[in-house]
Amino acid sequence: MVVRIGSLELRDDLSPADWIIDRIHDLAVDVGSVIPEGFDGYARLFHPAIRIDEDEETVVRWSEVAEANGRAVHPQMQWHLISGVGYRSGQNSPGLWDLAPEVGSLPRQHMEPLVDLLSRHTSTPDRVWFGVWDGFGGLKIRPGGTAVPEWGQPKPKPRLVRRLPLAPTFQLPKRAYYLLSGPLTGLHESMCEGQRWQSANLCWPEDRSWCIATEIDLEWTYVGGDMVMIQTLLDEPGLEAVPVQITDGIGSESVQPRPPPLAP
Repeated sequence: MVVRIGSLELRDDLSPADWIIDRIHDLAVDVGSVIPEGFDGYARLFHPAIRIDEDEETVVRWSEVAEANGRAVHPQMQWHLISGVGYRSGQNSPGLWDLAPEVGSLPRQHMEPLVDLLSRHTSTPDRVWFGVWDGFGGLKIRPGGTAVPEWGQPKPKPRLVRRLPLAPTFQLPKRAYYLLSGPLTGLHESMCEGQRWQSANLCWPEDRSWCIATEIDLEWTYVGGDMVMIQTLLDEPGLEAVPVQITDGIGSESVQPRPPPLAP
C-alpha cells in the first residue's frame, strides 16, 4: 500500500538516508549535529518574527530585533538573548514583534523563495528526499491521519477507521525520522493536520548537491551546499541568512559577543 501526503510518498526503504547517518555529529555539539558534514559551505537561515498591524503580518528580521534592543548582530546570536524575552515564555514586544520565530519548522513564507533557489542548484529537482521527526503531534502519517492510500479516498463519515501502520524510521542521535520522497515542491506540504503548519525537518535532492535541516528545538535552519549556492542564499532579499562553519556552536553556551553599551 502506497501512502501519500500531497505530492510526497512515504517510504519503507530507508537506505537513501544512510549518507546523512554517516556524516552527522553527536546531538547538540555543533552545526554538524543538525546537518551532515562534507559540503563546501554552510549558512544559518533565521526564522523571522512577525509583527501584526491591523491584521497584516510583517516579517521582522533578527538583526532588527537585535539592533532595537542594543544587542550585537553576529552569526551565533540566540533569539532569547537578542530579544530579551525568556525562552518560549510566550511574551512579545509590542510595536516591534508580536509572534516569535517558529521553532522546529521552516516558516511557510520562506518556501517560495527557497524552493526557487534550491531548484536552480540541483540536477534532480523531481527526485528529492524528506525527513520528518516522528515525535510531532498530529502527523498525517500517523495511524488515523489524513494521508491517503492510493487504493481510495476515505469515506466522509466512516463507521470504522482504517489505522495505517507506523512506517519505519531512520535514526540520528536522539532523533527518529520518517522518510518521504517526491518533487522539491513537496516542501510546500504541511506534515501535520488542520491549520498547523509543519515543514519537513530534512530535505536533500537525489544528487546530494545540497541539504537543508531544521532541528526540532531551534528557531533557524541550516543549509549546506557549494559556495555558489550558499552565496546565492545569502544574497536573497526575502531571506535572512549568515555564513557559518560546520564546527560552530548552536546553543546558548556558544561564545556570545557582549552587547554594545546602551546610550545614556
